[in-house]
Amino acid sequence: MLRIKVVCFLLFYLFSIPSIAQVKWPANQLLPSFPAPAKVQDFITLRDSSPYSSAEMYLFASLKGIVNRTKPRIFSYEGDAFAEGPYTWLQSLGLSWAEPADKWDLIAKYRSEISGVIVYDPAQEHTINLATVLAKSKGALIASPLLLAKLTAPPYNLPVLLDLQGKFSSKLEIYQSLYDTYWPHLDHRLLVGLNPNAHKAALREYAVALGSAVIWLDPDVAGESELLNKFLSSMSPGAVFMGWWPQEGPGVQRASKYGIATVASDWCSNLTVHSGTSRKVKIKPIPSRPALKNKIYVAFILSDGDNLQFIEHLMRKLWNNPDRGAVPMGWTVSPAMLDAMPGALNYYWQTSTSNDNLISGPSGYGYTYPNTWTDENLLKQFVAKTEDYNARAGLRVITIWNTITGGINPNVGNIYQGQAKLLLGVTAQNTGGGLTIYNDSLPGMALTCNYCTNEQAMKDHIARAAAGWDKTSPRFMIIQAQPWQGVTPTSFKNVAN
Repeated sequence: MLRIKVVCFLLFYLFSIPSIAQVKWPANQLLPSFPAPAKVQDFITLRDSSPYSSAEMYLFASLKGIVNRTKPRIFSYEGDAFAEGPYTWLQSLGLSWAEPADKWDLIAKYRSEISGVIVYDPAQEHTINLATVLAKSKGALIASPLLLAKLTAPPYNLPVLLDLQGKFSSKLEIYQSLYDTYWPHLDHRLLVGLNPNAHKAALREYAVALGSAVIWLDPDVAGESELLNKFLSSMSPGAVFMGWWPQEGPGVQRASKYGIATVASDWCSNLTVHSGTSRKVKIKPIPSRPALKNKIYVAFILSDGDNLQFIEHLMRKLWNNPDRGAVPMGWTVSPAMLDAMPGALNYYWQTSTSNDNLISGPSGYGYTYPNTWTDENLLKQFVAKTEDYNARAGLRVITIWNTITGGINPNVGNIYQGQAKLLLGVTAQNTGGGLTIYNDSLPGMALTCNYCTNEQAMKDHIARAAAGWDKTSPRFMIIQAQPWQGVTPTSFKNVAN
């Protein structure tokens, strides 16, 4: 009888306790894979509306990171007007959820997985990023002094493992300490940029789970620029910068000089869950090419898909537009989705119509200015890695950006042709610059409009590009519109009509 009871207890234990797995990051993989998410997620809403709610966002972002690195079990919603809805991805990924009466109940629920807290210094907000770096190794939550009394009292009884108050007198001192003391022991394949005052949760949970270095350094500010160079120059070949920059152009350009692409992702809110979804992506075949006629051909592209947060939030919302599929259009997405959001990539493929074409955002597996790369061999490796990811993600076109309005240097176009044989073509940002064939093989077409903001702008660019057409040969134009000011599939349908 005793033996039966023991066996029953063991079976109960095995099936009631989630299996503890590990984040996997093979050497040839851009970003890590998390363990498969639990079928039932603990769902919480995070809102920033008061000093206490701001402090809670740091706290629960770190709770997600600590808990989800062994088994993704917490899913949060931080949505705004661009967001997809609280349960949309849970439903799309086939996950269920339960909402605790009070999100603080989750700290008690997962208390055995938490060692204590790291207290940041509100007078030196960049200690929040330092606390983010240290949270994984210490198994700690990021705590504001405002919440300390509650966290150290029953039922949580969390000890203070490190108090950063009064330890630093400047931003540069904090990041110099990070570089000198901790960076040598961290994974140099990834560097994360988060504004500690703005990014209270979002990608912070992912950074906590990985124990990655987190900085907020401006390449246009003296002192910060030099320290940023030290981080970038010591990163591994093929490394990526995630999150975002204080300014887009200077940040992307600085990373490009060191052969590092930016995977925009600062407002991603559940990458620990997305990164654990199935890596099986079922790609749909390319539709057959119609016979070429003496017509004007217009291609529509929706930009900003290099940005993982756009794919997670606004793109998912636009995907529900009733006019999606009414006219052919290119949806830019990131090849890095294969690692960071494989389930989402598969969802988009499986629910796409024959008029929805997924293509690679700028300028491959990450946002970069290829003209700026100083090491040709590193650029070849970047394009070859992009080709590998595009092949598996089903992406056959790349939108290449060189600054916001620049064209593609001939040697750069030739590298894309040489290292990416499956490409059908690339686009360039030198508006109206026409067609270039690289190595007599790869077509590169300059956009007719590189960032149209509304229907009238699209129609105006089409009219100007069509002027003087003699109807004796086909003419081609590409309208790329940005999604942040109301352009939707309906907009493209209206312009086509």
